[in-house]
This record gives sequence, structure tokens and C-alpha cells, in this order.
Amino acid sequence: MTPVPGVYGAQGLLFDCDGVLVDSDEAAAEAWNAWAREYAPGFDFERDIVHGRPARDTIAELVPSVDRSRAVHALMLREVETAAMVRALPGALELLTSLPATGWTVVTSGVLLVAQARLRAAGLPCPHALVTADDVRHGKPAPDPYRLGARRLGVPAARTVVFEDADAGVRSARSAGVGLAVGVGDRGLHTSAHVVVADLSGIRFDGTQLDLRGARQLRAPSALLEHTETGEDRHDRIA
Repeated sequence: MTPVPGVYGAQGLLFDCDGVLVDSDEAAAEAWNAWAREYAPGFDFERDIVHGRPARDTIAELVPSVDRSRAVHALMLREVETAAMVRALPGALELLTSLPATGWTVVTSGVLLVAQARLRAAGLPCPHALVTADDVRHGKPAPDPYRLGARRLGVPAARTVVFEDADAGVRSARSAGVGLAVGVGDRGLHTSAHVVVADLSGIRFDGTQLDLRGARQLRAPSALLEHTETGEDRHDRIA
């Protein structure tokens, strides 16, 4: 079959949550900065956070081990409290509600209660196969989260597409061997994603093909795909 630019063969979609499906920056900043006044004075979310990492990994660098469990729980409560500030990003609702029910899930570095609260506040569906920081020993940028996401869909990682906005998430996805990593938004431009789109608007998926031709691309596939897959891989992925 002759390849069509912007159309990719795939059997499942894996979405990061924050920065891809929902805009949670303001909510997260309020939660973290309020938390930091007690647990990590001097920490500033806008200046110091590394997007895409599990909160527990950041907390481990800021809080003595004796206080760590209490600090993790306190941050979770703050993030649930501020979830009402979260809004869906453009295209997220339209894309998710158009997808085959078993063809997608969310893979987030957040914990389950926070992920559910944010998706609910944004008016987005929450998949039953959701993968969170609670489910893996090693979070992003380790490959474990996206490997588990593919397994829960029952799809080989190489036949999945990941949507990510953070460098840690893209590194996780590519280490897991996913077929295509799509960066989202301005942060996506600072990752090694194969292609970067402004948001999820205009994207279509029918269970076998992902169509990015209607999306606003910030970075085209160009050489990244050419240099990261064999000719056999490329034929298998791009329809």
C-alpha cells in the first residue's frame, strides 16, 4: 500500500493526561506551592518542577525519608482539592469520545485519585485501563508505564501511538518501543517526539489508522522517523 503522509497504521492510542488531555498547570502550581510552604520551603513549581515525572520522585529529592509518606499524601490531597481548576485542552473531548472504547487509555505520572479528579473536572471520559504512578515501580522516563499501557490494551507496543507533552514521557514511550511518539503543544517541541502537534484538534482514529492530516503540526515527521525505524518497520506502521 502506498504510504499516505500524515496517516499511520496503529491498533491503540496511549495518552498522557496533564498537558495533553487537560490543562492542569494552574491547578498543579497552586497545589505544589501550597504544599511546599510546609514540606519544601523555597520550592517553586514554575521554576523547579520537572514535567512528566511522578510526584513521588520529586518529593524524594525534597523531603527527608522519615516525612516522605506523609508529604506524598499531603500533596495528593492538595491536587485533588485544586482539580476543579482543570480544563480540557482543545480537541481532547472530541477525539476521546470518537474513539473505539477498547482502543485507547491514559498513561499518567499522576496517582489514580488525582488523575480521576482531573479528568472528571475536565468533563473527559476515564478509561478502565488507566495506568498511573500507582501501577509501576519505575515511572517515566523509564519504559514501564507505556509497556504496561500497551499490555492493558492487548496491543504490541510497536503498534501503539503515544501522545505526550513532556520529555520524560517521550523518553519513556520511545524506550518502551512504541510505534510513534506524538508531541503535544509547545513543551512537545522540546522532546524527541517523532512529530509535534499543537493540540488534539482534527485528529482521527478508526482502530487501525491514525490520521493527523487535520491537526496543526508544529514539527513535521521529517528525518526523525527515517532515522529511528527500519524499512520493514516503516512499511508496517505507515499505511
